[in-house]
Amino acid sequence: MFVGLRELASKCVSDAVQECSFIAGVVLFGSVARGEENERSDVDLLVLWEGLDKREALQVVYEAVSKKFPPGIGLTVLEAEYWNFVNARKLTPLLVNIAYDGIVMYDKYGKLNEFLARVRRGIEEKGLARRKLGKFYYWVLPKPGSKVVFEA
Repeated sequence: MFVGLRELASKCVSDAVQECSFIAGVVLFGSVARGEENERSDVDLLVLWEGLDKREALQVVYEAVSKKFPPGIGLTVLEAEYWNFVNARKLTPLLVNIAYDGIVMYDKYGKLNEFLARVRRGIEEKGLARRKLGKFYYWVLPKPGSKVVFEA
């Protein structure tokens, strides 16, 4: 098992936060957050920002964070505006997965753990269960074929 990506991510995120005042929060998710990393794992980050032009945010955020990681480390960066994220009412399946696995690496305003906990409670209350098949995950609904509207 390849070890050290979580520690590397923590250091790189810390360096990026010190340099970039627009970074308001960072959540680690995916295999590294679940403790399932291997030699092919990449680092998956949700970077929450403030004060950027929405049209330029992805490029600005990705460049700021990626330059802190050494070459050869796979990196996936998703971005969102901090307050839109923590105040989200309806969640996409991707955001539900991020909330389920996510580890807060930085939170300027102290709202992320509360938000993630609220989403996790909602998952439990709706009777959703996540299962693993091989290296893939899927959700089991309370009733097969039922539609679950997830509101945090």
